Amino acid sequence: VSVSGEVVPVTPSRAFHQFPPFFRTNSAKMLLRVFLGLAVVVTAAAMDVPVQRGRDHTFQCDFTINTGLTYVLNWYKDGTDIMNYLSTDDEPTFTGAFADRDGVQLAAGSPRKDLVIQNLQIADAGEYHCSVTELGAGAQSGDGTMYQLMVFDLPSVTISGGPYELGEGESMTTICRANSHPPSNFTWTLPSGDVSEGASLQIRNMTLADAGTYRCTADNGYGSAYETVQVTMKEKVIGGSDVMRVQGLPVMLLLIASLLLPVFLS
Repeated sequence: VSVSGEVVPVTPSRAFHQFPPFFRTNSAKMLLRVFLGLAVVVTAAAMDVPVQRGRDHTFQCDFTINTGLTYVLNWYKDGTDIMNYLSTDDEPTFTGAFADRDGVQLAAGSPRKDLVIQNLQIADAGEYHCSVTELGAGAQSGDGTMYQLMVFDLPSVTISGGPYELGEGESMTTICRANSHPPSNFTWTLPSGDVSEGASLQIRNMTLADAGTYRCTADNGYGSAYETVQVTMKEKVIGGSDVMRVQGLPVMLLLIASLLLPVFLS
């Protein structure tokens, strides 16, 4: 658990009287009070709450409210009051960006204290917490858990271009794109099983071994998706001289025989 510190006053202790007489002057007392007046209070960091855009979420106010007491409830986003509610009222009052927004409400129950936000949007990301002040005999006050809301979009992947048909020695460049929040990182998996990082992929001096399926995977930390593109190689056209080199002596003899046959028949 990560921690943060804040400065709060602390009453000087009797430890002061253990100092030698030279240090027990009025000036020394004043300095000692300054040093003893500083202490670090350890507090838990905000709880991460990742939610996909368009989904609903309920923030729980986990401060325990004494049964039967009237109370004032406030919800804050990034330190700014977004809702206030007196338990004797019918409904809360929302302020700021939530003032006229549909789907924002206090959850039903007794006591009412949990905040519901429907159809979450990217702009809703931030730090949320509740604060409760009880009224009457034995009243208490305090804050609930701090929540760090992160609203994300899962990646949706597209590949520019393709499918490709290339000849040996040619080059290919293709780009992978993803709509996501936060932005995605990209990984290409080649037919050989090799991996290339980054959105852009370039293959130079293509060979038959480069043919196959290329897969781009986008990952933004909250989810991943992939798309593929197919690469095939063009058939090589063989000319007359290539035939001679490929077929060798049998082809040459066949050609000579085809030339001499009319002479023997005449």
